[in-house]
Order: sequence, then C-alpha cells, then structure tokens
Amino acid sequence: GSALYYNAPLELAELEKRGVTQQVFSKWILDAETSMNEKFLPRKLTIMGLGSILTVPPVNMPASIGSSIPALISQLVSMSISLREDAEKHAVEDAQGEQDGTTPFPAAQVEEDDDEGFGEDEDVTNEVDEAYKKALNGGSGWDDDMAKFLMGDFDDEGDDFDDDFISPLDSIDELVFLSDTLKTAFAQNPDFYQQIQAAMTPDAVASVQKIFAAANVIRAAQQQQ
Repeated sequence: GSALYYNAPLELAELEKRGVTQQVFSKWILDAETSMNEKFLPRKLTIMGLGSILTVPPVNMPASIGSSIPALISQLVSMSISLREDAEKHAVEDAQGEQDGTTPFPAAQVEEDDDEGFGEDEDVTNEVDEAYKKALNGGSGWDDDMAKFLMGDFDDEGDDFDDDFISPLDSIDELVFLSDTLKTAFAQNPDFYQQIQAAMTPDAVASVQKIFAAANVIRAAQQQQ
C-alpha cells in the first residue's frame, strides 16, 4: 500500500507494463475481504494505497482501474468504517482491562530468532524483495505475492508485531486521509466523479457521507489536543 501512497502513477505504470494490474488488484481486494480482515496494519495500508489511486487523473488511470472506481470507493469506505469500529472497540476493551488489572490482549510469546545475520559471502535478501521480484517476473504465485507486497501482509506469523511496527504513515489517520482524498478527487474531476457517484448504490453514497462527517469529528478532536 505504501508504494501506491507515495507514487500511485509510477506504481500503476509499472503494473501496467507488466500486464498484471487487474489480477493484482482483484487478488488484493479479495484478500482485503477475507484473509486480512483481522489485521490492522494491512487494512490501513490497503486504505492508504487504494485510496491513493483516486489522486490519479482519470485520463491516466488504466482502463481496468477506471471502470472499477465505484466498487473501489465502496470497498474503501466499508473497510475504513470497519477499521474505525474495531479500533474503538479495542480501545474500550484495553481501558476496561486496565481498570480490572487485566490485559485483554496479552503480548504473544515470541521465540528468539536464531539468525545471527548474514555472512560476508552471503547476499542480503529477504522475503519481501524476493516475492516482489518473482511477482513482477510472472513467477509461480505472482498474484498472491504482489498483492501481499502492496498491502504489507507477508508473514502470517508476524501478526504480533503490528503494534511494534513504526512507520511514517502512523501519524496519518486513514479515515481523514480517505475523506480528504475523496473530496479532492471530486473537486478536481467533477464530471468523472459525478458519473462514479451515479453508479454507486444509495447505501454506498450514504456511507461516503458518514466518512466525511466522521473525519470532521476527528479533526475537531485533534485541534483540541
């Protein structure tokens, strides 16, 4: 997701050059709805990454992406609301745990890593780099690997490290980001996004309005801090 967030046009151009755009995003969205539904970090990176596609001018979007914008916005809005609800639920449970003297989400026991680093005659590689290269080169399982690379969801055994992971994106509220991105996209390309809005269901449009309202509340709270 961070690759799209930092440079969506470049990442889309690379995927198009490789001819894998539709497959990668189909797999990514499918995983967003299933396997990573309980993981905070991949969900946030998905919102940030897919949301950044909306910053690309419609004329520069791949055809397969442009035609999927209504569904993409609906997915992003639904995921943002779900992620916010889960975060608030966990915050309440954490607060209750502190009051009761218990920890609702105890830290997992992490086995010590026996890897003592790389030898001088060894190439320094890692799973992310190898999977990314394999995905771009069309290797076996490339669609899974590229989707996992983009949404930051490689190691199922690494879920416990989400809370310890530090990123420049930590300071960005994904719901506010999505709200601002949607408003900017609509303002810069009103004709295109009027057609997009017309293609969305009434429930999806209403959910977008909820995102706008929630973002305003978050901004107000941040200004008071």
